[in-house]
Amino acid sequence: MSGKDQYTASAGKSVSLSQKLDDLHAFIKKHKTVMLVTRSPSGSLHSRVMVPADITKDMKIRFIYDRDSYKDKEVENDSHVNVAINGMEGNDGWASISGKAGRVEEEGLIAKLYNPTLKAWFGDKGDGVHTGGPEDPRMAIIEVKPDEIRHYHQTRSSIGTAVDVVASAISGSTATPGEVRTITSDELASV
Repeated sequence: MSGKDQYTASAGKSVSLSQKLDDLHAFIKKHKTVMLVTRSPSGSLHSRVMVPADITKDMKIRFIYDRDSYKDKEVENDSHVNVAINGMEGNDGWASISGKAGRVEEEGLIAKLYNPTLKAWFGDKGDGVHTGGPEDPRMAIIEVKPDEIRHYHQTRSSIGTAVDVVASAISGSTATPGEVRTITSDELASV
């Protein structure tokens, strides 16, 4: 099996990079929120729900966040992060994106990516400066550049999955209701 567990070995199928990226973009867009996992200076892993402000064609994920939050200290401590998306409640898969994060200081990018709902997370402090708008100095952008992506792409309905699981349990084979797709850093560099 060359380093793959039985499930991954039986589920992995040859799919074009273009199809993998299209399916992954659609999956993330459908689920809207992700879990961003960072490591604190003490070594603890911290997860929090985030909404991507932008996802580039080569899967760089950008988040607008409060520069006074602890995320900066954690990313400065260790730039390795994980972005996880769980779609299993909707029976349509999951994704795990490992990569490196850093703050992006690009003129005009916050204004370009700003969404008025962000104001709810920043609030207006009433001082004319910290308004929760795109010019608020608390706003910053973290960008995650993926090293490797694993996406479980569900290919069967709930009923099809149940039938596959029961049939596999009876026959002793491995259930494969979907495909575990890996996108490597080399593949991402070619996009």
